[in-house]
Amino acid sequence: MGTFWDILLAVICICGLAFVGWWLFGLLLRPLPGQEVKVVLAGRGDGAALEQQVRCFLWLRGLGLLRCPIVIADVGLTPSGWELALRLTARWPEVILWPASDLGDYIART
Repeated sequence: MGTFWDILLAVICICGLAFVGWWLFGLLLRPLPGQEVKVVLAGRGDGAALEQQVRCFLWLRGLGLLRCPIVIADVGLTPSGWELALRLTARWPEVILWPASDLGDYIART
């Protein structure tokens, strides 16, 4: 029975080291302070994939691998797509809905 616990401890240590290595590698890839990065997602139609895309970038933010606002650019959202985008911005304050025609003004302002 001692061999089982030794193997289990070795697997836990390997997983822990892999996580620490992955986390440190993520810190190296993080944008440098002062160089503002923005994620711009094109919102089209009913926004079918919009929520999944936003969740992916929020996951990266949660891991500390990305520090930037997530902008949904309205490139022809239908009323149901617009409603979905508004729900996403209400749920997560770091998500912004902006008309694509005025995107240059937003980027210049921030």
